[in-house]
Amino acid sequence: MTELGIGIDFGTSNTTVAVFDGRQITYLKLDNRSGKGIIMPTALYLDREGSPSVGAEALVRCLEDNTGRKIVLSQKDVGSVTVHMGEMDRDYFIERDRTFTTIVQGKIDSELPGRLFRSMKSYLGDSGDHRFDVFGRKFRLEAILTIILRHIGGEIENQTKNIVKKIAVGRPVLYSGSTGDATSLALERMKTICANAGLGDVSFLMEPEAAALSYLHSHESAEGENILVVDFGGGTLDLCIMTRENKRYSLKAVAGVPRAGDNIDRLIYRHKIFPFLGDGLGNAEDFHFSEFEENLLNWQSTYLLNQSRFMEKINNLIKSGGQNGEKGKRLKKLIRLNGSFQLIELIEEAKIALSTVEMTSIIMEEIDLSVEFSRTDFKDILEPVFKDITAVVAEVLDKAGLDKRDLSRVLCTGGSSRIPAVRQHLAELLGQEPEEWDSFRGIAAGLAVASYQGL
Repeated sequence: MTELGIGIDFGTSNTTVAVFDGRQITYLKLDNRSGKGIIMPTALYLDREGSPSVGAEALVRCLEDNTGRKIVLSQKDVGSVTVHMGEMDRDYFIERDRTFTTIVQGKIDSELPGRLFRSMKSYLGDSGDHRFDVFGRKFRLEAILTIILRHIGGEIENQTKNIVKKIAVGRPVLYSGSTGDATSLALERMKTICANAGLGDVSFLMEPEAAALSYLHSHESAEGENILVVDFGGGTLDLCIMTRENKRYSLKAVAGVPRAGDNIDRLIYRHKIFPFLGDGLGNAEDFHFSEFEENLLNWQSTYLLNQSRFMEKINNLIKSGGQNGEKGKRLKKLIRLNGSFQLIELIEEAKIALSTVEMTSIIMEEIDLSVEFSRTDFKDILEPVFKDITAVVAEVLDKAGLDKRDLSRVLCTGGSSRIPAVRQHLAELLGQEPEEWDSFRGIAAGLAVASYQGL
């Protein structure tokens, strides 16, 4: 029986698993709710009974459970704070210790049907001991990610019939985090998570390196060429320069930025959509749009705005009439529909449309929204992203001791690399047109090849 190499591209936004048998690369179906199921959203939903849903099913359950639900907050003791204070007696000059204990209360959504966890990979490099409350039970970050990877491991076992040779898991060049050793901390956590998920013999390979491997494996004619890979995904921006000579791979340099495409949709949301929802009105009718921003940008928590204290302010805005009133009506409909997820999907569709047209529109009929969105608008919004790309390209070339003229090919992978303005910036920066390389599967394929060959 042929042994297999397995590659898991465990991404911030999506996960893909590839299989290599020494001749052919195939992909496992991880998700029954996301099209063909090869690309699975990296998401987990836990309901009140502790029943987990993973992937697209997690997103669907969260949206269905919270759409139109009225939020009722109840007061609850969430802990206590003890303060020790020294006190000097003025008459006898005796220092006494005094202790005060205060009960801390908070308002919670007592009827919350479940909790959604998304983009949890971004916490791996944070030195804090993250514990997430799920209806009275405390879950560590490692426990949340273990549930997702256990689901993936189960699909690997079911679909490969226990003939796995090795498993390679992708990692960014740099993890984001609160300390200088964020990457080391994240890798140690990932080793623990993979072991707890029962994945067995696991190795880690940098994601741009895996993308380069999959390209070189599929292109024998690229022998001796310097290949620059730009991996621009949801969580990080990662680059590498690799070559292959006499069938041996040589990694010349890597560089990375621990932030990337996840923030682009939010930037568009903020700059293009917020003005139509009430941003910029100042304090009209005691309406402060800043109170709504974070819960709109983080679509998982938009439903929390469906509370009387928020709705009262929106209703006052609506009563003011005119354009302000129309914006209030639009915001109210969006919250009632729990529609931020749908709106972000429409933003994503508009980004894709701008690949072929100069102008498109973001239209959400349910809230009477129609916003024109041009390539010029998008390019302006992306200015901070261009600065990151310019800096990290200079870094990887410097580490490799190469000039841009020494590069034979520039490859782009990852969903955010498909943005035309990003491609144009790379072309202007490097003096050649970048090639797209299997944006959502290339990394998993390279990981599978690496695991099979023991690289």
